[in-house]
Amino acid sequence: MKFSNLKSSILEQFNYTNAVVPFIVGTPGGGKSACAREIAQELARQHEISNERIIEFNPSLREPSDVLGLPQFSGEFTKWLPPEEFWALRRGVGPCVLIIEELTDADMTMQNPLCRVILDRCAGQLRLSDELFIIATGNRTEDRSGANRLSTKLANRMRELEFTEDLEDWIAWAQTHGIPSKLQAFIRFRPDLLSKFDPKQTKNPTPRSWESVARIPPSLEKKPAVFMDHVAGSVGNGAAAEYIGFLRCMTRIPDINEILANPLGVELPKDKDVQWATIAKLSTMITTRTSESIWKFTARFKPELVVAAVKMYLAANKKAFTSAKTIDGEKLYATVVSKYLLKSGLLL
Repeated sequence: MKFSNLKSSILEQFNYTNAVVPFIVGTPGGGKSACAREIAQELARQHEISNERIIEFNPSLREPSDVLGLPQFSGEFTKWLPPEEFWALRRGVGPCVLIIEELTDADMTMQNPLCRVILDRCAGQLRLSDELFIIATGNRTEDRSGANRLSTKLANRMRELEFTEDLEDWIAWAQTHGIPSKLQAFIRFRPDLLSKFDPKQTKNPTPRSWESVARIPPSLEKKPAVFMDHVAGSVGNGAAAEYIGFLRCMTRIPDINEILANPLGVELPKDKDVQWATIAKLSTMITTRTSESIWKFTARFKPELVVAAVKMYLAANKKAFTSAKTIDGEKLYATVVSKYLLKSGLLL
């Protein structure tokens, strides 16, 4: 199930009842944690949950006492002093969220106490909130990332939902998280490299590792060997070589000033990778003044590339692209672009 469907369906489930515990499983670096955190933030918005009542708990880094508490001697019997995190989720505090991160990395000594947390809403002797939302995430054992097999009693207490990476979901996320348009264009050009996890390799192209590439300082691109090492250090040598080859294509794109001045006369690039690179560059040039020329040039490509380009232009500067006017004074997007998409049977 892709990111957007997971998020919306889990929120819908929680609106019905918080008794179900969704367990999001997928490849390392795919976006499971980001999905769980976005769900938590939406729950926080809906139920006015403060940050102190949103707890992330990683059982592989903890001891059973971090769930059960520590014994305190008092007279003739022992009381259990609960851990701070679970105390924040105690009965009576109202709505709260517990994200159990990397659950499959937990060994059996940690899985056992979590059984009661998930089913009975108890951390040792501490009763947890009746309005507690629990989300768990974990990797698949076949990916050899340190994941363990869950005990059947723990697995039976949750609803396992498989996370699958999706291009459009990632692009939508990238548009709001500062991912450069040239990297978005590359992933559109090579969608199979969005997530290509190989458990035999230590570095793989995944949504998380591409985010790491996006954080490389632009100044390092001027040092090709160094830049290659940094990209390869995130996504591996093969994906890095393809991405850098794509960036080189951006040096072969038509002159942008000529496109703006004569959008119907400039020769279209023949190579697909250069076409994508051209679209990526044009997306950085979108203004109310340039939009009509950029559209006239773009509309000359094949329809499937045109619709991808429109998505990139909207992502780059939606306000400018949708408010730009034609030379006749009509709104470009409403009167020209939308009609083209409808006529071609291509809807955004």
